[in-house]
Amino acid sequence: MSQFEQAFLESERKHILMITNHGMHNWKYIPGLPDTGGQNVFVNQFTYTLADLGYKITIINRGGYKHPVTGDMQQGLNYLDENQRVLYIEDSTKEFVRKEDMDEHIPELADFLYEHLNTENIPVDLIISHYWDSCKLAIMVNEKLDQPVKHIWVPHSLGEVKKRNMPEDTWEDLRIDERIANEKTFRNKIDGVAATSALIRDSLESDYGYRDCLFLPPCVNAERFYQREVDDQHEIWNFLSQITGQSRDYVRECHIVAEISRTDKTKRKDVLLKAFAEVRKKHPKAILVLAVDDSAEKVAPELHQLIDELELNGHVAAIGNEWERLPYLYSIISLYCSPSVMEGFGMAVQEAAATRAPIVGSNKIPFVTEYLLGDDIEIIRSPDNEHKPLKLGEGAIVAEADDIQGFAKALQIYFDDAVLRKKSGECAYHITVPQFTWKNMAKSFLESIDMDIPNP
Repeated sequence: MSQFEQAFLESERKHILMITNHGMHNWKYIPGLPDTGGQNVFVNQFTYTLADLGYKITIINRGGYKHPVTGDMQQGLNYLDENQRVLYIEDSTKEFVRKEDMDEHIPELADFLYEHLNTENIPVDLIISHYWDSCKLAIMVNEKLDQPVKHIWVPHSLGEVKKRNMPEDTWEDLRIDERIANEKTFRNKIDGVAATSALIRDSLESDYGYRDCLFLPPCVNAERFYQREVDDQHEIWNFLSQITGQSRDYVRECHIVAEISRTDKTKRKDVLLKAFAEVRKKHPKAILVLAVDDSAEKVAPELHQLIDELELNGHVAAIGNEWERLPYLYSIISLYCSPSVMEGFGMAVQEAAATRAPIVGSNKIPFVTEYLLGDDIEIIRSPDNEHKPLKLGEGAIVAEADDIQGFAKALQIYFDDAVLRKKSGECAYHITVPQFTWKNMAKSFLESIDMDIPNP
């Protein structure tokens, strides 16, 4: 038994079970992996904060297969320290399973987790589940326990919301109706639900019949994401120079746009590429830093082909996992742009905003529409109807989803006006920090569910 394991088992701290079942969870976040994104960052950051507040936490994630990047088995217990660990639960399928196909695996996973809890024989004081599959897993385990544990569900997204946002011809593959049917069985089997945005709250109330929802939005780690001083000799310039094939001096003279998210069709990276190609007609000295995970076998080749077709080679830095460089990258960009049509809240946008980057986002990103726009909003219409109306707010410009010309115009507005860029970046920062910092939000959440805070 390791030192951390012994300390964890002997600790008298209250024990929280944090269930994030799908995707590939680990202490080191690797962007771009299938079903592995903002929710994983959320869970880790929330867990770190709860440990600082005096709890011990077991994160639950489906394992039983090799990690595609590290080659390590997702198996057993992975301790961060004496108060935080990941437990990989398993079923008879020893390979990755996408979240849409998780339903049939949950009974086996529930049995595995229940047996582990029985074997360890340490009490659980609170269960927090994330997404629908984790909620169903938590309910099954809770029903097996001699004494059920308080269980709060944090959905991050909802089937009814996704159904409204996605084309009808995708519903069957995404198994949306099956997901919605599952979600509608949870209401009388949990002790509370925490909305991550007003969009989720409204859907919980109108589509699922919940009242008095708690609020637990994604927050930012302000100790990691802040505007850093980046001098002319910093390594980030070499990094972008090598990827684009442009000189360091050229890169430093460019407008730099960033988009960092998993490589998925819902992120609409193709829309951004087409909009960027349009704005370069007026502003040729521009570089787009775009996260493209080449393991995304369907989407990545299409993006690379589009870069070629749009003649953007040398002006698009298609990057993979650059987690350590992100704070420095965000500190040198002119703006951050996300055309995504499916966001629970918008964590990547939030992180960029914390570094004082102005934001261009779609009308499907809750953090942008509910917060970054602010109260002082100007509607920008196209006299020739080339694009749908834009909303110019305090910390962001919002374009309608999939409106390529709208995104191009929004990029151009920020490119053309350095004073507006700086003002918007400052507003984005002050809207994000300190309101959306983890310690403040975690304490408020714990108080709302009557949990004592050992280290307030």
